[in-house]
Amino acid sequence: MQLTDLSFLFDDNPQPMWIYDLSSLRILKVNKAATDKYGYSETEFLLLKANELHPQADQEKLYKTLRKKGIDLAVLQGINYGGIWTHEDKNGNHIFVELTSYNTRFENLACRVVSATDASEKMRFQEELIWTKSNLEALINNTEDQIWSVDKEMRYVYMNRAYRQLISQLTGTEPKDGDYTNLHPGFNEGDVERWSQYYHRALEGERYTVITESVDPITQNQHSFEVSFNPIYKIKGDITGVGCFARDITAWLATEKAMVDQNERLRNIASVTSHELRRPVASMLGLINIMDRENFFNPDNREIIEHLLVVGKEIDEVIRLIVDQSFMEGPSKDKFRTP
Repeated sequence: MQLTDLSFLFDDNPQPMWIYDLSSLRILKVNKAATDKYGYSETEFLLLKANELHPQADQEKLYKTLRKKGIDLAVLQGINYGGIWTHEDKNGNHIFVELTSYNTRFENLACRVVSATDASEKMRFQEELIWTKSNLEALINNTEDQIWSVDKEMRYVYMNRAYRQLISQLTGTEPKDGDYTNLHPGFNEGDVERWSQYYHRALEGERYTVITESVDPITQNQHSFEVSFNPIYKIKGDITGVGCFARDITAWLATEKAMVDQNERLRNIASVTSHELRRPVASMLGLINIMDRENFFNPDNREIIEHLLVVGKEIDEVIRLIVDQSFMEGPSKDKFRTP
């Protein structure tokens, strides 16, 4: 490509542009947009080499890129997208530019024309995106809850660390991105069929929650998990997969069961107190009322005292029963099954 009388497209271009000699990297021509952007006068710019616009730390990377693409040997023909680079202006400030170049002949030399588009906003957005992604990954991977997603073919799309660790612990095999969930070697046919039904329900648009149970192969303890299934939609509304969230609710269920057991014991105590304790207490109060308290040695008091002893023993038995009800174990675990 030759530089022609269309040079006004170079000189008046709003994007910074320059031409440099491939053999020496010396800048031979520069437009006004470049001098404005970099702070050099035209004379100062023409004293620079193309590599001197890059920070010293990027020099080796620059030379490797030139050699890899064959730019320095004029092997590369046509337009080349060079990507985003860091440049330094006259005051040493770093600026981000997106470089595009193409080969030309200038002053009878093999050269390249470079166009530098300001990439500061793009880099800022990329940095914000990376920061957001990193923080999201940290948040997702620092939770003990299991988070994963599958596509319409029920292949793993994403898994957080907690999910990978749980599946590895339960099955002895760590799942990989892209694996088919229904072909996982650690699940039996019943597990595969059940989970396939779960995924299909969500793929049909249903959002729901189930409680599942698994046995820890090491401790042999049974764990209960609350799992929510959420369809993943495209902007147009098409379902592309399922997002799943699971949390271990074993301790929560045990606490709930303990509270139910405690409430049942309290009801039993109230019932015993109401029915079994009230009768002997009433008898005791009645006997006391008919006792001759002015003449304690009244022969009739002897019989009343005998009856009081009997009633006292009944009250003692009821109290023992209440104590037993307070500390007895709750109902059998078989009465609490997963919905």
